[in-house]
Amino acid sequence: MVSGGGAMSDDDLLAEQRAFYRWDAEDFDRWLTSLADADNDDPVAVTYRRGCDRIAAVFAERAPLGRVLEVAAGTGRLAQLYLPYAESVVLLDASPESLALASRRLPVADGSVRFVEGDVFAWPAAGQAFDTIVFAAWLHHVPHSRFDGFWDTVASALAPGGEVIFDFPDARVDPPGLAEVHGEPTDDYSLYVPVDGVSIRDHHGRRWRVVHNLWDPEELSSRLRSLGWRMDRLGPGLFGNVVWASAHRRS
Repeated sequence: MVSGGGAMSDDDLLAEQRAFYRWDAEDFDRWLTSLADADNDDPVAVTYRRGCDRIAAVFAERAPLGRVLEVAAGTGRLAQLYLPYAESVVLLDASPESLALASRRLPVADGSVRFVEGDVFAWPAAGQAFDTIVFAAWLHHVPHSRFDGFWDTVASALAPGGEVIFDFPDARVDPPGLAEVHGEPTDDYSLYVPVDGVSIRDHHGRRWRVVHNLWDPEELSSRLRSLGWRMDRLGPGLFGNVVWASAHRRS
């Protein structure tokens, strides 16, 4: 938990990020539940539900998805959209609190869904091959210094001919959040506009910092191309400032 200013190493920042998402798991899931409520006519909720419908259609168009790995799977809400088209699923997340919620949301009794607690930056992907790898609300949490290594991990886990389906926040769109940081942590949840790849979050009187990198689509596509990927934009994501995309290994 952060108590003041000053630079942090990527290791320290990622540790604080993991701690925040463990702390926030239940409240975040309740917030998403409110957005999914069809009677919620708040513009953010309407955008979220439309985004879920679009993404579900993306998965349906690509069915069957085969063996699926979801990175930073959270509480299993994205999995609900692709599970009908998957042969098997591994949900990987560093938050046991999030995975506990996911296991209650996805009570699959046949063993086709596995919940794996682990840090993707240290996860041993070798020996496992997935036809589809997905992640949402995750790429912006990857430090630039870890970007190449993260995509190397993804490549090592992707079966030949497989596809990565993911989202990222569009740097051309103003990000949500407060521009001015309060002097003291707020009791209610507060998100602050990211500065230099870091976003401050207040929650229940505590303050946290997480990685928050915005991406220009052309810059991201170029960066992935240099690593041997072809990226295609698929359209809007779950929220108004997010882009949904796919990536394939270039032959």
